[in-house]
Amino acid sequence: MKFLLIALWAVCTCAFAQVNQRGITLAEYSKVKTVILKNVEKKTYIRDQGFIFDRPEEKPYSFNLNDGIERKIYLYHIMDGASAVSIGSFAVFAMQGRQINMAIPNKLAPNDVWVQYLNDLKAGNKTADGLAVCVAFLLAQGKTEIKKDSTTEDTNDVCFPAETFINLTDGSEKAIAKVKVGDTVTGIREGKVVRVDFHEGNFQLNRILVRPNGQAWVSTHLKGGLIALEATPNHPILTLTGKQPVGQLKKGDWLFVRDAVSGRYLTAEIAEIEVNARTVSQVFNLKTEGGTYEAESIVVLDKN
Repeated sequence: MKFLLIALWAVCTCAFAQVNQRGITLAEYSKVKTVILKNVEKKTYIRDQGFIFDRPEEKPYSFNLNDGIERKIYLYHIMDGASAVSIGSFAVFAMQGRQINMAIPNKLAPNDVWVQYLNDLKAGNKTADGLAVCVAFLLAQGKTEIKKDSTTEDTNDVCFPAETFINLTDGSEKAIAKVKVGDTVTGIREGKVVRVDFHEGNFQLNRILVRPNGQAWVSTHLKGGLIALEATPNHPILTLTGKQPVGQLKKGDWLFVRDAVSGRYLTAEIAEIEVNARTVSQVFNLKTEGGTYEAESIVVLDKN
């Protein structure tokens, strides 16, 4: 009897969670953007213009991005004030006394809302350096829902070829095959390498060619200023909409590239993708303290 009650509770809870959310409409999204939340350092629950803003985490998420400037994001859930149904998230980005608000759709939102969101994020990133990469990192960490679900990662098929350059915090770079446990790598949250994985076999690599939206000094350039990164299809990359495996990327998607001179993270657009570009017999992968690192100066994520 006790087991039956627990099972019924689990089913009801799951059903409630699914029913108790919906996609934000374009009209609601536009209205939410006009809301200005005040005193976010102290207020975790706010009602404004027919919406409820609720922040489960009392402390904000903090980012440094290697330039000594602290960036914070206060992340709220958005609910319809009348029904208390969840319709998305609301990020308050704070840097050097400035505050920028971003409404973030959930995966149930219609496509026109997502198009507007991406346009807003790109525009906001031009006025606040680091906005897009910080929001994308939170999406990738599952702090709010992303548009697409990533495929399940295979244990051994989430890697880079041996010659892939990895950026270190001392300004140097190493081929991934030469990276050692204890090396400190740059990333959205820099940290030490805690494990280096190595695999032998036959591994198909996809090659993505990206064009930075601005001048970027990186280790590898091809003709026309394109940067090349090769990886197995399941390796997760940080994109404008959060975490995506290499095999699901498409031309026109936006990634992040670190400029070696300024240390800034620039947005970059995929110009071309070559599927099964070549086969290699050895591949490598890193596990880091920060959860991200830079392969050929492109921001990638640790596998789960």
